[in-house]
Amino acid sequence: MRKKIIKLKKLRLFRGIKNEESGAVVVIVAVALVVFMSLLALVIDLGIAYLDTGEIQKAADAAVYSAGRQLPVDTEDTPAINAIKDSAIHYASLNGSQNLTRDNISLGKSVRNKFTDKYQFTELKVTITKSVPMVFAKTFGVNSIDISRSAAAKLSPVNRTTGLAPIGLTKTDMEARIASNQLTQLTHVTLKYGVHDGAQSFFGALDLDGQGGGANDYRIWIAQGYEGEISVGDVLLKEDGAMKTPTYQGFITRYNGCTHFGAQTGGDGCTIDHFDPNCSRIVKVPIYSLGVDKNTVVVEGFAAFLLESQTNDGFITGSFINIISSGTSSGEDVTDTGNADFGVYGLMLSE
Repeated sequence: MRKKIIKLKKLRLFRGIKNEESGAVVVIVAVALVVFMSLLALVIDLGIAYLDTGEIQKAADAAVYSAGRQLPVDTEDTPAINAIKDSAIHYASLNGSQNLTRDNISLGKSVRNKFTDKYQFTELKVTITKSVPMVFAKTFGVNSIDISRSAAAKLSPVNRTTGLAPIGLTKTDMEARIASNQLTQLTHVTLKYGVHDGAQSFFGALDLDGQGGGANDYRIWIAQGYEGEISVGDVLLKEDGAMKTPTYQGFITRYNGCTHFGAQTGGDGCTIDHFDPNCSRIVKVPIYSLGVDKNTVVVEGFAAFLLESQTNDGFITGSFINIISSGTSSGEDVTDTGNADFGVYGLMLSE
């Protein structure tokens, strides 16, 4: 009898312990569930914020890359600076970001333009901030979190490009014009000579593909630009002779291709005072040094000129302009001393 009583007491004690353990498990599960749900809420809300971060980064990239194509801009030209900022705001809005303001846009890297002797901005940066509302995290008192993303773009001299015309300037000539600090030295610049006094065989025409295509290829390259790539350091062949007829044929096709400022209805079209940056009258040309032999030149950089009206005399002249062009950028910053910087730039994301 005594043994039965002891056994019964042990059974009751075991059941008590078991009940206590079951209660503890319930508490542990409840706490773990709260922690798990909190982490889940955090993960979901942070995931939403992360997706928004990607979207505003895309908007920031689009804003600087599109508006940055209006660089460089004079540091004292407030209307042009505001136009760039408004353009950035416009492109950001097209990519889903409606809260970019001028205060969140900055222009930087002030560099003296060695062609105009004015200081210009060559970099653009935008910062987009957005408040992302929380869903589950509100339970813990977190109603929203602020996320911010920036993007920057800069001009960089082009060291490889397509679309060149088979004419140009020597580096010595170009640098002398720059050093003069006179704008008149950068207008009405002779890019291709016609027949003139003195016995010579090189009038400024270049063979861009090295295949000796002669007048036909030369005429097409004047009219349309050379399709192949030319890089700084490339060696090009000279084309002998004035080639008056193919020069004028190619020139007139290109010049008459202008469709801006009433060019097709009797107007002047693009001139140095007002021009469309995509006009056919704008030509990219190599700036070169003379090669080790009399038949070659070495590409030192690239420049752009707006063509001027010509007669059929073998000459081509133009006025210098800065442009943003397709091609490969060197990655270097714009400086007022860069040897390969002759005003043809690429726009690249720098941040």
